[in-house]
Amino acid sequence: MKKVSLITLLFFIIFSGQAQITQTIKGTVLDKEAEYPLIGVTVVLLGSEEVTGTTTDVDGNFKLENVPVGRQALQFTYIGYKPVTKTNLLINSGKELVINVEMEEDLNQLEEVVITATKGKRTAVNEMAAVSARSMTMEEVSRFSGSLGDVSRMAQNYAGVSGSSDDRNDIIVRGNSPSAVLWRLEGVDIPSPNHWAALGTTGGPISMLNANNLRTSDFLSSAFPAEYGNATGAVFDLKLRNGNADKYEFLGQIGFNGFELGAEGPMGIGKKSSFLANYRYSTLGVFQALGIDFGTGGNVPQYQDATFKVNIETEKAGRFSFWGLGGISKIVFEPEPDGNLFSDGETRFEAGSQTGMGGINHTYFFNNNTSSNLALTFSATESLNFNEEIIDLENGIFQKNFISRTGQNRLGVNWTLNKKIDARNRIKTGVIYDLYDINVLDSILFDDDVWFSELDFNGDASLYRAFGQWQYKANDKLTFNSGLHAVYFGLNDSWSLEPRLNMSYELTERSTFGLGFGRHSQLQPLPIYFSKRRNATPAENAANEQLDMIKSNHFVASWDFLPTKNSRIKLEAYYQGLSDLAVDPKRKGFSMVNFGADFGFPNRVGLVNDGTGSNTGVELTLERFLNKGFYFLGTASIFDSKYKDFEGTEYNTFFNSNYVFNVLAGKEFNLNKKIALTLDAKFNYAGGRRYTPFDVEKSIAEGEGVRDENNIYGERYAPYIRPDVKIGIRHNAKNYSQIFFVDLQNVIFRDNVFFDEWDEKNNEVDFQYQRGFFPDVRYQILF
Repeated sequence: MKKVSLITLLFFIIFSGQAQITQTIKGTVLDKEAEYPLIGVTVVLLGSEEVTGTTTDVDGNFKLENVPVGRQALQFTYIGYKPVTKTNLLINSGKELVINVEMEEDLNQLEEVVITATKGKRTAVNEMAAVSARSMTMEEVSRFSGSLGDVSRMAQNYAGVSGSSDDRNDIIVRGNSPSAVLWRLEGVDIPSPNHWAALGTTGGPISMLNANNLRTSDFLSSAFPAEYGNATGAVFDLKLRNGNADKYEFLGQIGFNGFELGAEGPMGIGKKSSFLANYRYSTLGVFQALGIDFGTGGNVPQYQDATFKVNIETEKAGRFSFWGLGGISKIVFEPEPDGNLFSDGETRFEAGSQTGMGGINHTYFFNNNTSSNLALTFSATESLNFNEEIIDLENGIFQKNFISRTGQNRLGVNWTLNKKIDARNRIKTGVIYDLYDINVLDSILFDDDVWFSELDFNGDASLYRAFGQWQYKANDKLTFNSGLHAVYFGLNDSWSLEPRLNMSYELTERSTFGLGFGRHSQLQPLPIYFSKRRNATPAENAANEQLDMIKSNHFVASWDFLPTKNSRIKLEAYYQGLSDLAVDPKRKGFSMVNFGADFGFPNRVGLVNDGTGSNTGVELTLERFLNKGFYFLGTASIFDSKYKDFEGTEYNTFFNSNYVFNVLAGKEFNLNKKIALTLDAKFNYAGGRRYTPFDVEKSIAEGEGVRDENNIYGERYAPYIRPDVKIGIRHNAKNYSQIFFVDLQNVIFRDNVFFDEWDEKNNEVDFQYQRGFFPDVRYQILF
């Protein structure tokens, strides 16, 4: 009876109510170089039975009403500019679609120029990034299987990128440490936007960034433009979207990332002011508060985060935006008879972090071709870990025996000037100042009442940067981007001048060749400058503070080909030379290049900048953009990552897994005018993590695990294999829309190795495995 009722209900939902449901598309059209609104741009809805269109107003805004829900396409045309087509725009009944469109001035206006519907797909939002860059839409982040709604995990699908583990979202880009990644939000540098983030790292178990609040953003993997600095590996350049300035809209969502509520709407200040706000609380934390036990005991991750943005448009004073992002996280590992990864039967371990960041941005147009942006920002992040020993288990009395607290406050000023000289020339220049306030404490209890602090530092340091970049378009086919980035670190007077150069040449309308070079530098992870050791000499303890920045020279060649208007082939080859790596003269094989994919850094002193390294590889991308409900993405990366220690001996880096292959595909089925069924799948095959094996004979003789120093990072674990399958339903009603999906990760229950350890009881190597099968279930409602 229940089965019959369920089938009847599904039949009713799918086949009832075939009336067409519509929604509104609106947005702003800008000049791509000057970022100034274009007046009178013609906007046409493609594929409709009746001609549906409009034009932009004096502020570059447009609005199309009564657009049918589902996938739609818009074409934008304007005299003197290359036409732009936006395809596969997903229209939901519960939320108006707001898009930003940039149009490029046509250098040869007398000739007809045809732009394929997907040409913009192969380029970054930042047009000065000609190689190793692509844009990332938030609809893709939500659609692709295995991403968990996380931009970092989404980037792991791209060529040249791999993850470090199932349990963290660190990304390894072309063999570089995850700490070599730069995060930017709203045009300014930010600390790691992840729960349980550690000072100096860039990843974590769960992202605080919410795809529901972001708009199309850039991911750059090498030779990036001069405006980016203090990074040698990759850049996430993310943008928060504006709230709806015309009507109030709401969001509710539950899934792996948490219970979530969102709101947006007009502010009533100025012409087009709006607000956007979102709050999220951990799913398991909610269930624990309700008394629901999932068998995890006290080991339940609890976290919450919030995001907001206020955008105010004025007539004469320009545009102001106020934004913020913050999160709190904590987990407690209670004593267990058999122990766990972080605690044994005699101790209790607690790990937590709190991070907040925000800013005020002011954009002002002096005229149609010249604008400036001033950003004042502040961020604060702190991680606190402590271990407690059982004194009286029955009465719950514990004694702390280890405390680790690291914190960083940063005050920043960022000013840029953007000038479009003419259709061929554009310049952008700026200055950046960051003041870091660092607090580091690492204490261990000795003899019941004596605390020893290996790390105990309070201090500040300033980072000064300036850049200038110039874009020159020789013609519609050939573009040059050049620039210079300068950086000075006040703590130890280290500095660097970094030229950047890239070019792109359109061999045909479908084929583009690119070259890029960039010299980049990056501070050592900040905790390293202040490391101290109890048994070290004063000179050794002082040495790290004088460490120079890491240096990198990156060379890239790329070929981009569109066989059809809906498909793409991209091939890139690169070489990256690293110098001034921090190494230890007293420890064979030690280099800081191998760290950054964990919850902290080794406390080493006496380090020197005598290490070198190199990353070499080739990458292939085969892509079919979403068309007629089907998409495909295949990426292959083959690379080699090496480094040399103080003695000049060469080793594999910890991140040298040598190869990564990804295949993703998906299909949408429109069951009727209201309901769509989505099927997505992903298959990941990658080289196993590098590790230094145990010397079995020495380990048995000494009664504890001893690594083989003659084979540092010389072995790899078994290949990492993970297939994911995702099934979803998208439903549009008159005044609301719903999305429900189940993302089954690692559907073959593959045991991928996490790490190895020495089993002292059995005198053998014991392997610990990663998360295994994991179902991500999510429900979202928009109204």
